[in-house]
Amino acid sequence: MGIAGNQAPGVAGCRPIRTLGSGSTADVYLYHQLNPSRDVAVKVGKSRPGKDFNATFTREADIMAALSTHPYILSIHGSGLTDDGLPYLMLEYAPNGSYKQIMRSGGIGVRAMLDLGVKLAGALQTAHTHGVIHRDIKPANVLVTAHGLPALSDFGISTSVYESHARTGFSVPWAPPEVLTGAGGGDEAADIYSLAATLYGLLVGKSPFEYWFHPRTQQQLAQHIVDDAIPRHSLPQVPDQVERALLKAMAKDPGARYASALQFARALQQAQRDCFGSMTPLVAENEQPYPSDHKLAGRRAGGREANPALPKRSKKPWAIAAVVVAALAAIAAVFVFVVMPHMDSGASANRTSVGNGATTERKTHARDDVEGNDRDESVAAPANLKGSSDGSSITFTWTNPDPQPGDTYAWAEVQDGGDGKGAGTKIAHGTSLTIDDPGTAQTCVQVSIVRGDGRMSPTPAIACVAK
Repeated sequence: MGIAGNQAPGVAGCRPIRTLGSGSTADVYLYHQLNPSRDVAVKVGKSRPGKDFNATFTREADIMAALSTHPYILSIHGSGLTDDGLPYLMLEYAPNGSYKQIMRSGGIGVRAMLDLGVKLAGALQTAHTHGVIHRDIKPANVLVTAHGLPALSDFGISTSVYESHARTGFSVPWAPPEVLTGAGGGDEAADIYSLAATLYGLLVGKSPFEYWFHPRTQQQLAQHIVDDAIPRHSLPQVPDQVERALLKAMAKDPGARYASALQFARALQQAQRDCFGSMTPLVAENEQPYPSDHKLAGRRAGGREANPALPKRSKKPWAIAAVVVAALAAIAAVFVFVVMPHMDSGASANRTSVGNGATTERKTHARDDVEGNDRDESVAAPANLKGSSDGSSITFTWTNPDPQPGDTYAWAEVQDGGDGKGAGTKIAHGTSLTIDDPGTAQTCVQVSIVRGDGRMSPTPAIACVAK
């Protein structure tokens, strides 16, 4: 299928095939490179190079060039300017989707999770050895290559270990507490947390705090991450040793986590050996593939199955992989989960910051991602909410400042302009609602916009009508 919607920019030596996705700062297209002959994903910036924008693309290209020889980090093939003068990165095309899709399809088993964890921890250790902090590890940024191997992607917001307090983008469900509270901009410990949260999410099918606390908004989710603990010994299908490793890596205190991605990888390998009798070899720069006390027993540890990401003992993950591969032709035209940095999210000027039980707004980049929506787009609150009474009923009306297809409106009565009644939340399909006059001196409602993909206004609009 050809390019849909807009014409792909000219890239020397490449023939455009189709659009893969679009974000706030870049578009990604599938091209066929003529020499050598191969399909490639090309990330094209939406703005012509300025000082800051060009530096972002150049930094990302340099980081990926230094790291992409690692087998579990996405490869970069080149960079340059399109015929129209737009900056681009030419990247490995990962045609089999991402672990976000696999997570939403039911996740993976413990054995597959441990295998994936060792591989990604090795990739992370290599990045940290080069002084690179990823800062946005999540299932959507772990792609599946043509050979079924995981590949860590999206280094567009990565930074140096010396810039741990730099302003940063992040995805709320996978971000550690210190990032959400603004105490830190992300460091090695934050990356370890996000990797553990990703692995946990792949076991249960959602990000950890979404799974346990069912928040309705990203601010509620962020507050849970900061304030609440994931229950221990509550995953009956997961060995205690595996759960302990994940929860240690996700400790709220960064100092209580593993001191390095290497240590986390070794803990996962130990869990593999104790629970399954084999280990996945670690691939990390200047590190041995197995712990120093490792001995081979029975079949060679780390022996690779046909698809190491999907264990033989679990039929469900195999079925997921088969569906992913078999459906590629059908979903190619709308394939949005194989793309690179910032392609499942748009920039937002507001970052949710949580601290001391309250929420505030900070001017930086954030990613609103409740219930698996990895996007930066915040949902505005309804505007011009007001009410009127005719004596027997009360009608509230409002406007939607950014209407989108599929928008609905969640509303509930509130007491004295305070918290909603929760169970009384209803859905309105238009920009008005009418309720019977309750006979009280004042009637208040709160209204939030609900997007078709489930995202909501983080702060509802509230209005009251007094008799």
